[in-house]
Amino acid sequence: MRWTKETLLLEMERHFRMDNLHHVTNLRHLHVALVVKRGKLLGYATNRIGTRGRGCGYDHRSIHAERAVLKKIGDTAKLSGAILIVIRISRGTKEIVNSEPCHSCRCHLEKCMKHHGLKGVYYS
Repeated sequence: MRWTKETLLLEMERHFRMDNLHHVTNLRHLHVALVVKRGKLLGYATNRIGTRGRGCGYDHRSIHAERAVLKKIGDTAKLSGAILIVIRISRGTKEIVNSEPCHSCRCHLEKCMKHHGLKGVYYS
């Protein structure tokens, strides 16, 4: 399966109700991360506020979508040959807008590519 903007939106609509997507998090920017391998979706996640109970940081910090999806997949062996797609969705217009990784995520993803065989990372 070739992943285009349209197929990504269709896949996101299958897993998220687009009308309620911004209610997943109250953060200013919404990012959705998808891990795809051989045309199949391995996992997806959004950015969100972390909690100690969920093990993803403190209340005032957010877990980025990239790290959330990798944590959700769990087994790093599944990353071999997979690609990670991160999409930023505008709160007001619900359009796909420009996105780029923070320094911490960039370093983490480079490690995943080098040591776990992640094939590529693409940002909207």
